[in-house]
Amino acid sequence: MQPQHPESQLEKARREVEPSRERFEMDAQAEAAAAMERADMIVKDVKSSKQQMKNIVMNMHAVKQQIQQLRQQLQLADNDDASSLRQDQKAVDELKKKISGHQQELLAMREDLIREQQEDLIEQKFVGDVMAEAERLIDRMIADVMEAI
Repeated sequence: MQPQHPESQLEKARREVEPSRERFEMDAQAEAAAAMERADMIVKDVKSSKQQMKNIVMNMHAVKQQIQQLRQQLQLADNDDASSLRQDQKAVDELKKKISGHQQELLAMREDLIREQQEDLIEQKFVGDVMAEAERLIDRMIADVMEAI
């Protein structure tokens, strides 16, 4: 048996490390892409929740007006104990809680989203301060979501 040359052992070690480095880079890219995808999902969910909340509030207002008109016609005392209104208010409260949770999640993801946005801008061959532009875009997206409620 011939002992291996120290250089060949070093080369062997390099070849073994190289695939793990590539895997790490791919994992980081996949993680960043997943963060961006999650942010997109959250933004869409917040917009949907805001629209649902708006529709429910409009419906609540219409129901209150109808109840008031009926009470006036029937000459009943005016009290807002309609069970559908309580259910609608509960739904609005739950949507507010959901939106708030999404807002906090987006704030926690801010740095990852900025990194992903930087990579996108670099791929698009953006001319200018990539970091500042990435922060501006992500902060604008987060601000839009934070306007909810």
